[in-house]
Amino acid sequence: MSTVPPRSRVEGRIRRDGPSRVKQVVFLVCGVVAGALLSVSAPRIESQPLWLLALIPSLWVAMIGLIVVSAWRTKTVVAEVARTWVGPVEYLAAGSGVAGVVPYLTGDTGIARLVGNGLLVFALFLVGLAAFGYLHRWRQRGASASLRARSVRTLGLVTSTGLQEFAATSNPKMARLTVEFTDNAGTRRWLTPTAFQVPANPIGIDDEVVVWFDPEDPGDIARIVVEFDNGVSRIIRTR
Repeated sequence: MSTVPPRSRVEGRIRRDGPSRVKQVVFLVCGVVAGALLSVSAPRIESQPLWLLALIPSLWVAMIGLIVVSAWRTKTVVAEVARTWVGPVEYLAAGSGVAGVVPYLTGDTGIARLVGNGLLVFALFLVGLAAFGYLHRWRQRGASASLRARSVRTLGLVTSTGLQEFAATSNPKMARLTVEFTDNAGTRRWLTPTAFQVPANPIGIDDEVVVWFDPEDPGDIARIVVEFDNGVSRIIRTR
């Protein structure tokens, strides 16, 4: 292992604030109301053109809301802010579900009812998709916690930032680091974790990162967790 002291060292993960729950609720309610107005106004435009005054703003609100919540969820992944509970899937599920129920409440028939049925099926599909995603993340958190409980913690050293593979620009990059660590048997090993690198404050050469590995099988990449976050750049995943 190198004796060069780390240039910066922040262990663990830094939680950053995302949009408030009130703001998320406001956007969700606006999306639901917009979906309801779209469902009411669309079948009536041909006979009552004034319904365009409800349809056009509702369509605009629904699209803007979808863009905003999608940006929130993307920021969750890229900038490591606290995960929002309203994302594009949840937003579309709520809006589509309400829009699908409206034809039953207003007594619409024919094409309007058929479209409503389709929206309800779509909403149920999205609910299932969201439930699967939440279950998957819950299992991942449980697996990581279980791995740490039975693993050995050591420090690895960054030997390559991965930024040399990109043009010298200031925009963030998804780069492959090279991390060297020594296991409990004294064997030197190398990992190539994926990192979110901000060139203005990257994970640099000689930075120390936390490495968790299974002492019974230190070469099993599936049982290795690498952690580092300097407040700007961070390691996203081990592989």
